[in-house]
Amino acid sequence: MYPRVDDPISGNFIHYNACSIRSKGLDVIVFTPLPYVPIFLSRIEKYSRYMKTPFESYISGIHVFYPRYLRFPGAAFHPFSCYTMYYGVQGIIKKLIHDFKPHILHAHTATPDGYVGLLLRKKFGIPIVVNLHGSDINVYPHRDYLTFRLTGKVIAGANKIIAVSKALKSAAERIARPQSGIEVVYTGCDLERFSFNEDDRVTLREKLGIPSDSPVLIFVGHILKAKGIFELLEAFLIARQKHGNLHLIVVGDGEDSFTLKQKAEAAQLSKWIHFLGARSHDEIPGWLSAADILVLPSWYEGLPNVVVEAMACKRPVIATRVGGIPEAVEDGKSGILIEKGDVGALTSAISLLISEPAKRVIMGLAGRQIVEQMFTWEKNAEKTIAVYEEVLRNASR
Repeated sequence: MYPRVDDPISGNFIHYNACSIRSKGLDVIVFTPLPYVPIFLSRIEKYSRYMKTPFESYISGIHVFYPRYLRFPGAAFHPFSCYTMYYGVQGIIKKLIHDFKPHILHAHTATPDGYVGLLLRKKFGIPIVVNLHGSDINVYPHRDYLTFRLTGKVIAGANKIIAVSKALKSAAERIARPQSGIEVVYTGCDLERFSFNEDDRVTLREKLGIPSDSPVLIFVGHILKAKGIFELLEAFLIARQKHGNLHLIVVGDGEDSFTLKQKAEAAQLSKWIHFLGARSHDEIPGWLSAADILVLPSWYEGLPNVVVEAMACKRPVIATRVGGIPEAVEDGKSGILIEKGDVGALTSAISLLISEPAKRVIMGLAGRQIVEQMFTWEKNAEKTIAVYEEVLRNASR
């Protein structure tokens, strides 16, 4: 999860975290291993994209390394990547540690990266901080026993654990007991970049052929069944029976994209649903401005960045009451929270906000205020550095 040539939006939030702590005077090197792609798989687009990434690069002045390691495809091999990643990268890590002399290793996700961090700490004696983001706690440990055990070792063994939400902290504590507690550090949001833009609203609506007075929903994220995309499609179809000028913008790509488009065509919704595919992070504020309501009916989440970004753009949010979403979206104040899989509640929430434009404005303003108070990169950097200082104090005793 880090931007690269073939996927410039991957892990942007981790890049911004690195930039924010660097802006406070810390030196940062990023090390993001990628799967090794043998020649016979190079013709497959999914794998060939990795081959376009150079071994090292600079992004916003940060030195980024992309070493390769053996990673077999499929979820069943996920726990074994904890070991193949370690053996694949320890050589270059040794050189970087010798040259850079870091005080802290900061790993993002429990497995495989966090477990690799534990092994590197054992070998080089450098304290490890592990950042939990969502699926590494809510999904991966519950797929197989080995991943569950390895995740537990990371939670219990790291010098410090950071979680992106209180809900994720609680979920991690149900797996294992951390040695020094879990610190909640919310992901930040660039308040200058993410703000409502009337010019973008007009331009992008014209580009898609959406009238200026039509209500528009937007979904931003991976196109996966677990993101509630099919419930969204069903609710959209029902809501359009009452609100005939309703449109939906879908930003993202994923394994269920083709199925979603097929279902939209079968329901004769192609004119009203605009599939934009994956877009650069720089484009997202414009598309949020072009829409009226963000809808994210996920089955599980950590604390999705797009929720905070939509609120920063003064867009009300309709989302499921899962993970850390209720920590950002105040039900009835900055959006509407529903239960996952409840198409009826989703449809009602959509219809309510379409019917009451004034309520959308009030909720949008409230959302922006929440982001300004809780979700800035300045606060993210301060809390992250405070964790580093705590770890170093404890390590020196």
